Amino acid sequence: MLNLLKQFFRFSIVGVLSFGIDYGLLFLLTEWGDMHYLMSACCSYTVSTVFNYIYSKKYVFLTRENVSKTGQFLVFLLLSLCGLGLNTVFLRWGVERLGFHYMGAKIVATLLVSVWNFVSRKFLMEERQWNRTGTYHSKKMMQRKQKN
Repeated sequence: MLNLLKQFFRFSIVGVLSFGIDYGLLFLLTEWGDMHYLMSACCSYTVSTVFNYIYSKKYVFLTRENVSKTGQFLVFLLLSLCGLGLNTVFLRWGVERLGFHYMGAKIVATLLVSVWNFVSRKFLMEERQWNRTGTYHSKKMMQRKQKN
């Protein structure tokens, strides 16, 4: 359980940085670029997702070794497209149904989509290693545990 919390902490750090990129670009594209907030949100989400992919692979998840890098990226892309869809729905709902400013709705949408991102990437992209008790741990977690 401690390993999962550590991993979630690293995921959160990468996520906060990704959010900064996403939120900043959303504001710049909407306010200075005169784009509709939903179009800006799609662009900013896409840029932050590429950043998140690179740093999640490097610091958070140990991806499956038996799957090609292209296959891994395609799975990540599919999961991210689902996240983009959720983000857009939550953002539009927050603005048009609840009357939030788009920047406030973006915060709520990001929190909700973050749960999807962590769970889906954890279970669909990460390689796992079963231990003697019948539970699994990621290989990266097992390697870190052995180093300590």
